[in-house]
Amino acid sequence: MLEILFIVLPIFIVLATGNILLKIRMLNQDYIEASNHLVFNFFLPVLLFSKIAKSDFAQVFKPADIFVMILAIIIIFFLSSLTGLLWRLPSQSIGTFTMSSFRGNYAYMGLPVCFYAFGDEGLAIASVLMAFVVPIVNMLSVISLSLFAGSSFQPKLFIKNTFYNPLVIACLAGIIFSLSKIPMPQFVENTLSIISGVTLPLALFAIGANINITSLKGSWPVISVNAAMKLFLLPLISFLIIQFMKMPLGLTEKVLIIMLASPAATVNYILASSMDGDTDLANGTIIATTLLSIISYVIWLHFLGMPS
Repeated sequence: MLEILFIVLPIFIVLATGNILLKIRMLNQDYIEASNHLVFNFFLPVLLFSKIAKSDFAQVFKPADIFVMILAIIIIFFLSSLTGLLWRLPSQSIGTFTMSSFRGNYAYMGLPVCFYAFGDEGLAIASVLMAFVVPIVNMLSVISLSLFAGSSFQPKLFIKNTFYNPLVIACLAGIIFSLSKIPMPQFVENTLSIISGVTLPLALFAIGANINITSLKGSWPVISVNAAMKLFLLPLISFLIIQFMKMPLGLTEKVLIIMLASPAATVNYILASSMDGDTDLANGTIIATTLLSIISYVIWLHFLGMPS
C-alpha cells in the first residue's frame, strides 16, 4: 500500500505546489487562466495526438472495454438521477448531482495517474478511451441539466462541447494517423515529446491553483454522496461489469477503472452555471472529489493489484 501511495503522492504534491504558489503570489489568476486555456487547447491535444499516433491502435483499441466504460457511465447516470429524485433534491440540484457523478476530470487527473501508475502504454490506452468517452459524457451532461434544471436542450452547446472539443479532435487525428501506418519523422517525434512533457505538470499546477476550500458551499451530505458515487460507485460498477462479462483484468481494464475513478471535472461548474444548474453543488463536488481522490486512487490501485 505504501508503494502505491508513493506512485500517487507526487501528483498531489504538484497539485499542492500550484495552490501554494498562487497563495504566495508567485502565480496569479491571469496566469492560471492562460495556462488552463493553453493546456486544454494546445498542450493536452498535442499529448493525446502524440501518444495515440505512436501507439499500435489495433492492439490498444478494445471495443469490449469501451462498451464497459460507456455502460458504467450510463448506469450511474440513471442511478444518480433516481437518487436525486428519491432524495427530493431541488430540480436544479438533481441535474448537477447527476452530471457530477459521471463526468470526471479524465484529462487533468486521469491521464497523469495512468501515466505514473502504468507508464506510456497506460497513457496511450487512457488517451484512446478518452476519444470515445468524452462525447458520451458531454451528451449526458447536457441531457441531465436539460431534464432537471429547467434549461432547454442546447444543440449548439452540445455540438461545441463534443465535435469542436480540441481533445476529441486530437484523439481522432491520432487514431487516423496510427491506422495509416505513416512513419513519424524523428524530429517531429522529438518535438511532440518536448511539448508533451510540459502538459501534465502544467495541468496539475492549474488544478491545484483552482482549489479553494473557502469557496466550498452547498449541502455536505449531498456533496459527500455525490463524491462517493463518482470516486467509488462508478468504478465499482465498471469492475462488476468486467466480472460479469468474464473479461480478464488486464492493463486496459485497469486503466478504464482508474479513469472512471477520476474526480469530478472542473468544467462541470461552467456547464452548471450556463445551464441553470446548482453551481454550489458543482463546485463543492469538484473540490471534495479532487481532495479525496488521493485516497480513492490508492484504494483502487491497491485493489487492482498495482504496482505489479
